Amino acid sequence: MRSLLLIQAILVLAGVAVSFYFLGEAGLLPAAYGGAVAIANSILLSRRLVTAGAMAEDNPEGGVLQLYLGVVQRFVFVLVMFGVGMGVLKLLPPPMLGTFAVAQLAFMLFGSKQTKKMSEDAAEASNSINEKRSR
Repeated sequence: MRSLLLIQAILVLAGVAVSFYFLGEAGLLPAAYGGAVAIANSILLSRRLVTAGAMAEDNPEGGVLQLYLGVVQRFVFVLVMFGVGMGVLKLLPPPMLGTFAVAQLAFMLFGSKQTKKMSEDAAEASNSINEKRSR
């Protein structure tokens, strides 16, 4: 997950630089904010996967529930943070959303492999526990 966060951080810095080039200082904070939301979203997913994997060892259904709760949590988090950014802080939407989208694209391209591996590890742990219980 660290390599994904590093890739996202690099892309966020690139997004901030592009925003600065086209919008000047007015584009710095919105771009950094959007990138920070994307990175925080990835961290939330990583923590939820670890929690779900640990819970799946004892209760497979609870592990799945944790994953679904994580989806809802991240969705609400992103909506609230964009609401705060655009409504309360009055940040420019294009650099904020653009940098968020680029950082999320990195997650889609590079993080999906890591997330899939973490999910498979959790599923294997759940299967081995179910096999032990059935014996």
